[in-house]
Order: sequence, then C-alpha cells, then structure tokens
Amino acid sequence: MKLSIRTLIISILTFMILGITLFPILWMFSSSLKPEGTILSTSTIWIPKKITLTNYKDLFNRFHFQKYLLNSIIIAVSTTIISIMFGVVAAYGFSRYNFPGSSKLLFLVILVRLFTPAALVIPLYGMLDWLGLSDTLLSIIIGVTALNLPFVIFMMKAFFDDFPKELEEAAKVDGMSPFRTLVTIVIPLSMPAIVTVALFSFSLGWNDFLFGLSFSQTIKSMPVTVAIASMDTGFKIYWGAMMAGGTVLSIPILLITLIFQKYFVRGISAGALKQ
Repeated sequence: MKLSIRTLIISILTFMILGITLFPILWMFSSSLKPEGTILSTSTIWIPKKITLTNYKDLFNRFHFQKYLLNSIIIAVSTTIISIMFGVVAAYGFSRYNFPGSSKLLFLVILVRLFTPAALVIPLYGMLDWLGLSDTLLSIIIGVTALNLPFVIFMMKAFFDDFPKELEEAAKVDGMSPFRTLVTIVIPLSMPAIVTVALFSFSLGWNDFLFGLSFSQTIKSMPVTVAIASMDTGFKIYWGAMMAGGTVLSIPILLITLIFQKYFVRGISAGALKQ
C-alpha cells in the first residue's frame, strides 16, 4: 500500500513538472496557428477555431527567416565541431599527461567558464573589432566557442580519467602512437560521452543570443534568436511571426535529441556510474 501511494505521488509530481515544462511550448505552437488578432485574446483557446499558416508564410516571405536559419546552422555546427575537435584532444592531454603547471592551466581553462558570458562580451568585441571581424559569423563562432570549450574539456577529462588504461597500454605494446591510440581506440569507445557533450555544444550555439546580439549588426551575421527578438520593433510586436519563429527554433533541438537519444542516455548513465 505504501508503495502504491509513493508511486501515485511520484506520478502526480512527474505530470505536474511535465505540464509546467510543456505549457509554454504548446502555447507557443498553438499561438503560431492563430490569426494575428486572436493571439492576445483574453479567452484561453488551445485549439484555434480557424487554423492558419499565415504566420509561417510571413516568417519566411516577409522576415526572410531562412537567412537567419542558415546563419544559426553555421554557428551551431561550427561551434560544435571546433569545440569537440580541440576539447577532446585537450581533455585527453590533461587526463594522461601530468606536465609542469598542468593543474594550474586546467584551472584557468575552467575558470573562464565560471565567468558570466556578459563579462566576455566587451573584451572579445574589442579584440574582434581590432581584427576586422565585427559583424561576421566568425566573430559569433569565436565567442560561443570561447564559452563552450572549457565545458567540453572539463566534461571529457572527467570521462577520460575513468577510461580503462589497460586498452591504451595494450595498444602501446602493439606499437601504436598516442595519437593513433586516441583516434582508433579511445574516441570510438567514448562516443556516448562525446555525443552527449556535442549535443550540449550544439544547443549552446543554436540558442545563443548574447553574442549574436552583441556581434551582429546586419542580416548577414544575425542568428535566429536575435531575428525573433527584432520582431519587437518598439512600435509593433509581430506576435504571430514570433510564435512561429519560436516553434521553428525548437524543432532542430527536438529532432537531434530524439535521434541521438540512445547515445545521450548512455553518456549520462556512464557518467553517473563512474562517479
């Protein structure tokens, strides 16, 4: 009886948390299908009587949303690739090689992640402007990568610390170099953790707003998040387009999470078991 009551309480709490989490997403999707004039109606209407795709048509025809989508795709993919390439190698180096000052260097790397992102904007902007990279996609990629790389190094180092060294020793006996051991043995066996970190990296790049707002000035480098915010012109707020834009913004992360769910769960489980 106690078990059933406990299960009931946990189920109720789970549905409450799920409802609170899904409420804004479902409301955003519902509003994106409503005519512009009925979105701010005082009566709560989940399923609109008249479903329209006008907001999505305006999003791509009037606001040229496809250009901002391309910018965000480039930023997110580039940030993920750079962070994983350099982060995995750096994490493996910190985990396997105890060179002089390695602990202090690792501390400095992680210290960057402890700063609020706003603290990095001004020095990064000054440096990128001096290099002539202002208002470019590269400037946003550098900003997001600077924030994301310490996270990748920290997470992957913790994983490599618990990676069985016997496999690497066997590879060394077979005459493999450290780099070949990393590429052919360590990385393939670490794919669940790498995919998990890559998913977080992609999410950070895809949802970035601060660096996009600070470094982009024209449509050529403006990401989706800033484009949606710019639909509030100060004179009029295009609610329909904003709701449609928010829905489109959510789709890639949802699809990636569903596709790589197996690796994501395995990565989280492996990290939990190693603690």
